[in-house]
Amino acid sequence: MRSLLEAEQFGSVASTLADAAGGLRSQSGTVMLLAAPSILGALTVAPIEAAMLDLGMPYRRRFRMEAPASGAWVHVLGPGVDSGPVYSGDPPQLSLAGTIVEGLTGSSGDARRGPLTSVAQAHALAQTIAPNSARVRRMRPWLISGNWLHSALDTTYDPVFTALRDLLVEEGSARVVSMPEVASIELSNTPWVEGLALEAISGKWSTLDMEGRARALSHLMRPALSRSTPSTARMEELGWHRVVGNDWDSDLASEIVRAARLWKENPAASAANTLVDSLLTTGRAPQPQ
Repeated sequence: MRSLLEAEQFGSVASTLADAAGGLRSQSGTVMLLAAPSILGALTVAPIEAAMLDLGMPYRRRFRMEAPASGAWVHVLGPGVDSGPVYSGDPPQLSLAGTIVEGLTGSSGDARRGPLTSVAQAHALAQTIAPNSARVRRMRPWLISGNWLHSALDTTYDPVFTALRDLLVEEGSARVVSMPEVASIELSNTPWVEGLALEAISGKWSTLDMEGRARALSHLMRPALSRSTPSTARMEELGWHRVVGNDWDSDLASEIVRAARLWKENPAASAANTLVDSLLTTGRAPQPQ
């Protein structure tokens, strides 16, 4: 896997996360992983826990709405905080929060900015703590899940999401396919798509040429044009740019739908713990029975 801290999007936080990784690795006592019992909190804690688990580092996981006490800890702040990561040592204490960074440079040299979420930072931290962690590697496609959940994709183009998605493809951690190429898909975030129509197009997809595929997919997605949501940026991702991890039969957007469903069916803390346990075990959200 490519070192995330060397990627342009992590330039402003790289030194802080590198210092934190070093401090946490040298910590002999238990590290507290603390986050709100939300899907963002769970997705941020999971890769850090994966790194610690594979290295045999002692830690505790806690999903509560509280500030950390003394000792070594990693505290995931809420989505309303955009201060970026803050670290202090002896003992190591790291607060993770999203921040706005330069995602890509436009053709005219202008910087295009977007959110670097706590989830993406957690993946960078985890990789630095345990570069050879099999669990962290398996969880890699979730790198951009925080950006998918972020409101930036509902209002405009998110250059950080695009840059990190391309990074996943370039390093071989995921591939990008269109909707009919996803074997197991959740349609609740595309209510304008009829299941039977999608099934019919998927069944003949391999026989269509490029023009035929473009026409079929455009027809499938056309009803969304009259809706106020999703945004154009999100609609393009849902129709044409589904992110599929290695050995997945599903895509990231569908996985996030399945993960979010846990909060509808269980108390928040239970849902958060179930999601992290599933990610640590399989690298995916709990699958439908």
